[in-house]
Amino acid sequence: MLNTTILNTTMPNTEETSLPVPVLVTSTDQLQDCIEQLKGCDAVALDTEFMRTDTFFPILGLIQVYNGETCWLIDPIAISDLSPLTETLTDPNIIKVFHSCSEDLEVLKHVLGCVPEPLFDSQVAAALSGYGFSKGYASLVDVMLGIHVAKGETRSDWLRRPLSESQLGYAALDVIHLLPVYRRLCKNLSQLGRSEWVEQEMAAMIAKASGKDDLNAYFLKVKGAWQLDPQGLATLQLLCEWREAEARDRNRPRGRVIGDKTLLEIVLKKPKGKQSLAEIEGMHPGVIRRYADRIFELLELGLATPVIDCPKPLPEPLPRHAGNIIKQLKKVVTAQAELLDLPPEVLARKRDVEALVRYFLEQKQVRLPDSIAQGWRYDAVGKQLKQAVEALNG
Repeated sequence: MLNTTILNTTMPNTEETSLPVPVLVTSTDQLQDCIEQLKGCDAVALDTEFMRTDTFFPILGLIQVYNGETCWLIDPIAISDLSPLTETLTDPNIIKVFHSCSEDLEVLKHVLGCVPEPLFDSQVAAALSGYGFSKGYASLVDVMLGIHVAKGETRSDWLRRPLSESQLGYAALDVIHLLPVYRRLCKNLSQLGRSEWVEQEMAAMIAKASGKDDLNAYFLKVKGAWQLDPQGLATLQLLCEWREAEARDRNRPRGRVIGDKTLLEIVLKKPKGKQSLAEIEGMHPGVIRRYADRIFELLELGLATPVIDCPKPLPEPLPRHAGNIIKQLKKVVTAQAELLDLPPEVLARKRDVEALVRYFLEQKQVRLPDSIAQGWRYDAVGKQLKQAVEALNG
């Protein structure tokens, strides 16, 4: 059994003087017992520990679940079939509470084939409650509950067995305080009239996590791809699609196959043979031996693509004079953020403002990006930005 000292030494002298000793779940029977006890809960706190150092896909090391009374630490290495847990993760009557959950959703989708919902991300809710942008779990627990949570096992090896008492204690603390934080945040949001804001954010997060990766579209993420002509873009698209499939098949980080910068250089320099290919940064001898033939095939295929079938040219960086407009619009965002007592980043990101400015400069019309053109953000800042850009037309 886990030593209770690990859990209680992080507690100040508050009304909460003890914490539940977590239950390590290492068998199917224990997992089923956990699932049965979660039935009927209105909310459960969840977290995951995983490793992703040398692999494309995350390797799940632990799932933490807390219902307000019992904390279960589910060992996915000891239990070969975790599929019964999907019943809880998809139960429409149980809100799944995470903190900063984008990576948790990814790993659970990969392992279990489902995205937990309904969902509540305390980091998002905290930002909308005025606690700051991208607030860490330990910091949020400290400011809301007055409890210090140590983060000593952040870089721990979660695939090693047996897990140490320190690891198990750390893992348990990552969910034990989440439900009190969740309930306080719900109260705050209700008082502020922002409960629907969080619901909209969670719906968007679930939709994004549930979507299927489009291997054809990765080339759009390559920095500097705007330099390429249509046939160059078609070539980069083919190379990226191949590299994405290769990384998944070999379960290797994409940078361990061939990095983005190297792929772009290949398209820009159009090497004719292995010697010229070797001159490109990142094309090490082992990479050339393994992939040179395929790279040359894709280069030839991409550069021969009819222009009509090529991707559209990507937008160039904004001209220098756009900076003044961006500054004006950022002032609008800052003013609205101060009015609502919110971080400016929560209202509109830099890319939102730049997209708005780009469309205005190119089309002489106002079109808000989707992120601020609808929902609560339109009323909070989208409308004001639209008016500010329209005023530029005078």
